[in-house]
Amino acid sequence: MANLAKKAAIAFAATTMVAAAPASATVFEYTFTNGDVMTIDTDTGTGSWVGANIDTQFTGDFSNFQGGANPSFMTELTTLTGTRVVRGQTVTPTNQNGNRTHPFKLKSRNGGTQFNLWSWWGDPVVSGDYVRTIGEYRVVPPVDVPAPGVLGLFALALVALGFGRRRRNKVEAA
Repeated sequence: MANLAKKAAIAFAATTMVAAAPASATVFEYTFTNGDVMTIDTDTGTGSWVGANIDTQFTGDFSNFQGGANPSFMTELTTLTGTRVVRGQTVTPTNQNGNRTHPFKLKSRNGGTQFNLWSWWGDPVVSGDYVRTIGEYRVVPPVDVPAPGVLGLFALALVALGFGRRRRNKVEAA
């Protein structure tokens, strides 16, 4: 009977592991003509824009972002953090200028050849939007992420097998 339970547990674990497809993330990477690099992860809704004069992170709804060498896209960002250097001064993004507000946005421009990080920079504001021309584009190969439920079931099956063996060894020793 224990042997049948062992075989059933192994078959169940193997079937579950094969049937469950691991998750994967889609990350788009843009290198601009000035050397800046922007990444967008459509699954997590996060991104970054890093270069000699900028180091930012942002979140937003990227579910409709299709990527491509000349993307057509615009979204209002949920958050925009980090810094930018303007005329030797390090500043942070702001959406306030007196009593005027300016939502953070990321959008393509000029037929998708440029990206515009739409913000005011500094408090008081010392600069406006950050616009750069796309040089290169690539999709970062997806990284498979094991589904946690499958790993948990597999671990449970191994624990059950261990208890079954322990019980059998205890009975044989008696």
